[in-house]
Amino acid sequence: MPDSKLDVFMRIKNHFKSLIEKGAYLEGEPLPSVRNAALDLGVNPNTVQKAYQALESDGLIEILPKKGAYVKAYETSDQHLIDALKHILDELKQKREIDEIIKLIKNYLGGNPL
Repeated sequence: MPDSKLDVFMRIKNHFKSLIEKGAYLEGEPLPSVRNAALDLGVNPNTVQKAYQALESDGLIEILPKKGAYVKAYETSDQHLIDALKHILDELKQKREIDEIIKLIKNYLGGNPL
């Protein structure tokens, strides 16, 4: 049974989101052109365009007409959250072992309560 268009769209969106989050594309760097990404992934350019638009809606990229899609900088509010998390981790580090902190984070990200 062939993949639905929604499945393909979500896979492409998640693929680029993951690459951005892992640092494969840094702030200000361009993503592949819609045409090149479509050729590389073997999909219709409209599907890639839709995925890029969703990434833009999520605040991860900015699409500049006739220039392409670029990774956006963290928003100020995002940086505030990152700074707050660093502060919390610093406090935890003073009270607990690093391995225990990592275990807590992994459990939380896995859907388990702290």
